[in-house]
Amino acid sequence: AEVDEFTAWEEAAKTPAELCLRSGERFAGWSFGAPKSVAGEVVFTTCMVGYPESLTDPSFVGQILVMTFPLVGNYGVPNDDTDEFGLPRHFEGRRVYPSAVVIAEYSFAASHYQAARSLSTWLQEQGVPGIFGVDTRTITKRLRESGSELGAVVVGKGAQCPAWEDPNVRNLVAEVSIKAPQKFEPPDSASAPHVLAVDCGMKFNIVRFFVNHLKVRLTVVPWDCDFTKDEFDGLFISNGPGNPEQCDATIKHLRKVMEERPSTPIFGICLGHQLVSLAAGAKTYKMKFGNRGVNQPCVDLRTGRCYITSQNHGFAV
Repeated sequence: AEVDEFTAWEEAAKTPAELCLRSGERFAGWSFGAPKSVAGEVVFTTCMVGYPESLTDPSFVGQILVMTFPLVGNYGVPNDDTDEFGLPRHFEGRRVYPSAVVIAEYSFAASHYQAARSLSTWLQEQGVPGIFGVDTRTITKRLRESGSELGAVVVGKGAQCPAWEDPNVRNLVAEVSIKAPQKFEPPDSASAPHVLAVDCGMKFNIVRFFVNHLKVRLTVVPWDCDFTKDEFDGLFISNGPGNPEQCDATIKHLRKVMEERPSTPIFGICLGHQLVSLAAGAKTYKMKFGNRGVNQPCVDLRTGRCYITSQNHGFAV
């Protein structure tokens, strides 16, 4: 249905909201999405498109996500259709994972052939607040200079700021990982190689790529599953949120496979790469502000070639 954007803006302006940083800075705007106040770690993403995918990425759990692209919401949100594996076709996870969303300009009118609802309606359904009308450029520069910081989105006139909450002290992987093993197989999979994937917050397109494009038999297990005695041709450790040092069980199991099966291929991305590194004896550290976005430049030091990569991590090896 067509939306009277001016009327919608007037209605939204009745509910003020603020982004408050623990350092004392406050950024005033207006509320959209769920009308509630939340706390978390304030980070930014440089994605120009793809907010439905970003918001359903488990790696953002516990974080207040600032989007640097100035206009958000203009193509709405697709429906909840599932694919042949029973996974949401248009999303990377089963829910919205950031604690809150911060944008500069919200588009009340959504125009896209796949749009089934507005971004605000979707966030309301998911219980996630948003704030628009703030200077996201200033916020991003502040985070780049001083690093990611704890903050809160405070919704409503006279509302109290909730207590600061640092998601990195929690085992976020345990919160987003599956609880029981799942199997995915391509057609005619009898002779296909078998990959065991440890779900630390794995995005659904990784499952689809393994099965539909690489044509492997895929077994996905919880983050703390003891896979050391399982049979597989390759071991994959997925992306995920938070501090890798919280994943003691995964590191222990990885180290054992490295020692007992040195010829077995092991591949980790994002958090998975950090866990493989910890199992091999390396150390990890928290980055100043992390890399989050689908347009992160990465130079191959062997050739000098620069790749544009998708990244979402706040820790590094």
